[in-house]
Amino acid sequence: MRGASNTGRGAISLMRDVDYIVAYIFLGLLAASLVAVAVLVLATGRSVYQTLPLVALPLFVIGLIDYVYSRRWLAVLLIAAISAAVYFLDPSWTLVILFLFICAAGLAVMTEVIQRHAFYRVLRAVELANVRQDPGIWDRVIIFLFNIPCDLDTRNLTIDGSVKRTRIPWADMAESMVLALVLCMFLWIYMFLNPAFRVATSGIPTYTFTIMLYVALLAMPWTIFKSLNARIETDYRDFSLFRGLLETMKRMFLPSFAALFFLMLALFSGVYTLYYILLSVLMIAATTISAGAMYYMRNEPSVIDDITGKWPEFRPVGIYEGLGSRSEHPLDDGVPGTPRRSRDSCFSQK
Repeated sequence: MRGASNTGRGAISLMRDVDYIVAYIFLGLLAASLVAVAVLVLATGRSVYQTLPLVALPLFVIGLIDYVYSRRWLAVLLIAAISAAVYFLDPSWTLVILFLFICAAGLAVMTEVIQRHAFYRVLRAVELANVRQDPGIWDRVIIFLFNIPCDLDTRNLTIDGSVKRTRIPWADMAESMVLALVLCMFLWIYMFLNPAFRVATSGIPTYTFTIMLYVALLAMPWTIFKSLNARIETDYRDFSLFRGLLETMKRMFLPSFAALFFLMLALFSGVYTLYYILLSVLMIAATTISAGAMYYMRNEPSVIDDITGKWPEFRPVGIYEGLGSRSEHPLDDGVPGTPRRSRDSCFSQK
């Protein structure tokens, strides 16, 4: 049952009642876990890094609920048995298993919730980005984020109407890792600039997994633009929104990498920094693969179905249909009943 009300094209929502419940649970647990971290740091003198795994609690609870709701009892029992077995070898490995299988399921669910909430809002923002004569801050953010040329007509948006998965799209998953690794670059720069940051090279710093979970949560929702091939049609080559996003990330990567390289030369204080970078790469890869496999097999199909189902509401007819060609010549195809519209009805710049 949908918990959405659609009062216009700009208000299209794919959120269901269950999605709102999941979002409220996540935000409530996130606030509680952050408070718990602050209390433990202040009351016990522990470092933030020692208590940071608590912040994974929201994704753990959402993931566990997802397993129970979908009645995957065998998977739950198997994860519990493996976790109990490795606990006697190294307790930190138990957390790693829970991160990779329970928290990753929560990550997949939250990716779907974010996509349902944001997809049409982002498309609406893209549609208007180059239309307004005086672009606002949000328009400029969208133009920068998707690397949209200033002279591109952003109103002629389209998506692929039929997307069916027969296997896990490993190429798409790899591009999600690229987005996540660019975000990690800023984390690594912070690591070098923060003199209080230290990581032990023995054992597994489980707080790193917590950080990588949230890095993946920032990166994975964008994959829906790749899956649906959301694009701006032109007379020549269509402009892919996801490709534009990747180009922006590449532009951010090069100066960030240069800054990281020079910081490593200037502030290098031991092999632990290189160890942490390598560990982060391995953990983001493991997290993205685990959560991505669950998302593509279980969450993405329903998101795509609902997006394509609402597409006629967002775009009832082609933006140029009934208005003639883009060269201002009227459409004359000899077919009676061809829809005719006032140009101001869809090309208003307000």
